[in-house]
Amino acid sequence: MVDGFDNQASAFAAPALMVQWHVARAVLGPVFAASAFGTLAGSLLIGPLGDLLGRKTLIVLSLVLAAALMALTGSVHTLPQLIAVRFLTGLPLGALIPGTIVIANEWSPAKSRAAMVTIMACGFALGAVLGGLLSSVLLPRYGWPSVFHAGAAATTLIAAAVLLWLPESLRYLALRPNTRNDARAGAILQRFRPATGPLAAEPQPKDANLVLDLFADGRAPVTLLLWIAFFMNLLVLNFMTFWLPTLLGMTGLSPAVAIRMSTLFQFGGIAGVVLMGSFARSLGAWRLVLGGSLLAALAVALVGLLKGGATIAAAGFFVIGVQMTLSALAATLYPTAIRATGTSWAQGIGRIGSTLGPLAGTVLLGWHWPLSQLFAAMAVFPLLGLAATFVLTRRLPREAA
Repeated sequence: MVDGFDNQASAFAAPALMVQWHVARAVLGPVFAASAFGTLAGSLLIGPLGDLLGRKTLIVLSLVLAAALMALTGSVHTLPQLIAVRFLTGLPLGALIPGTIVIANEWSPAKSRAAMVTIMACGFALGAVLGGLLSSVLLPRYGWPSVFHAGAAATTLIAAAVLLWLPESLRYLALRPNTRNDARAGAILQRFRPATGPLAAEPQPKDANLVLDLFADGRAPVTLLLWIAFFMNLLVLNFMTFWLPTLLGMTGLSPAVAIRMSTLFQFGGIAGVVLMGSFARSLGAWRLVLGGSLLAALAVALVGLLKGGATIAAAGFFVIGVQMTLSALAATLYPTAIRATGTSWAQGIGRIGSTLGPLAGTVLLGWHWPLSQLFAAMAVFPLLGLAATFVLTRRLPREAA
């Protein structure tokens, strides 16, 4: 929810900021890209700390830093300051989603792991919806900084809740036995009494080779194909997230109406994540990703042609649904010792695409393409992600695919 809220809040605050600061629409591209580049760096550099410090520790630290930087965002007065603070805010957010995916994966029963992690990930779309609805209320009354101040307050409360009630991963604690971790594991077992039986033995972690281990033991093709799939889908997801309110405004809609229309992308995403998660076990999670990628391309192209709420919601359903399902599946491809690193680096490479998404919008707007051509161009990327995912599934054992 925190990452989804921050992503969408910056997009919704953009039109108000343009008016208040008297800046052109094109200057927003670097602001959006700075946030995406921050999450890229955070995924690559901070996310792997989940394999060293623990999943819960990483999540708490990321939430605290994100809250502080959201509050700081509402206090900047110049464009360079805004770009800098949006980059810094992206750093902890880049580690947050991989951390939550990994700990949810390690607490879920194997038979329904993809479904449970995917449903958990609908928090991203829910946070984006809340960001949109809250923005529509706060912006007219208190201005764009109020959105980030509200996000900072909510994130602080969530950090406290995580600190108090989220249990550390038993799989992580079992791989790093010492007096403190053994005591934590014992307390967790007394509290939850998970009926999962003993944990399977796994190789001990090799901290110095976390990233290199992603390519060891025949994992190189799977890792590279996973990165391509993440890159393609996150590029179009961030393009839609950041530019949709502005592009809808170009059709003559008022800022308030454009914001409400844009939230349909996230509402569709919630439905997509929940339904894909619900059917992941019966239909096969990888099959859902393949079919969803094809339909995502079609829906994105139709947004430019029809510009209606139904097509916007459909695009969110498939683009966000595919991304969260893919994120859940990424954690299943790696052993516990490098699971946070594998998930974080997949997210990080994908964030290169999400960084390019806002910049692609800037370029396409500069070419003065009609919206139909602009969205048709963006529809190519889900198709490329579909191709990478298809080849990836050919590399997996038959029971996994």
